[in-house]
Amino acid sequence: MKRQEDQISIINRDSRLEGQLHFKGHLIVEGTIDGSIDGESIFTEKNSRITAKIHAESLTIAGFFSGEIEAGTLKLLKTANVQGHILCHRLVIDEGGILNGSVKFISADTSPESPPEKQD
Repeated sequence: MKRQEDQISIINRDSRLEGQLHFKGHLIVEGTIDGSIDGESIFTEKNSRITAKIHAESLTIAGFFSGEIEAGTLKLLKTANVQGHILCHRLVIDEGGILNGSVKFISADTSPESPPEKQD
């Protein structure tokens, strides 16, 4: 029996998706998405175009993205062009990757909804 994390879904380059996408396993995006994505592991290809709110454990972007990201690990490859607001635990940007927006780092034991602790 195939384990859930071994499942792979692909939105090919000629596809356009509008709306909400919820999935388990891995998602590879070569096409266009407008809406929201909630899943485990997402990889966007070089020619992908995404305008969305994304919540994922792991997100790797190689194409264009505009919107909001909440991720455990976010990696921007050298061909990435990201515009938006980011909330993540870890961020890796390859040389050449473009990021225009705001980034807020959260610790593993802090949920995004929790207010920051006051420091004396």
